[in-house]
Amino acid sequence: MKKLGYVLIVIGVIALLDGCRIGGRHTVIVENGNGKERRIEYWGRVYFSADSTSIAQISPNGKVKYKNDDFEISAESDHNGRITYQFNDGEKKKELDNNEKISLARAVRDMMKVGHSNK
Repeated sequence: MKKLGYVLIVIGVIALLDGCRIGGRHTVIVENGNGKERRIEYWGRVYFSADSTSIAQISPNGKVKYKNDDFEISAESDHNGRITYQFNDGEKKKELDNNEKISLARAVRDMMKVGHSNK
């Protein structure tokens, strides 16, 4: 029983240190219903554009992950604030094509609808 306590403490410390790595802010929003799952997870601060169609800024070394069933977008910022995107575990890229911009806009609107708003 004592070993379990130590393991839990170590896991807690690791989670705390990982959160502190990028500003100490880690938020997860998960919704499950009717066989569907939506998950929004972000580290640091994420700001959307005024027209709610893109990510304007992510705090340095921050990240946002959006998953809605089989569709997934990940966006992360380097230490200079430059954002890199990844769609469905594909290639990482800094510039998006038109279809990717449309998909990102849908994801941003969905994130805002469920409670994530320039945090």
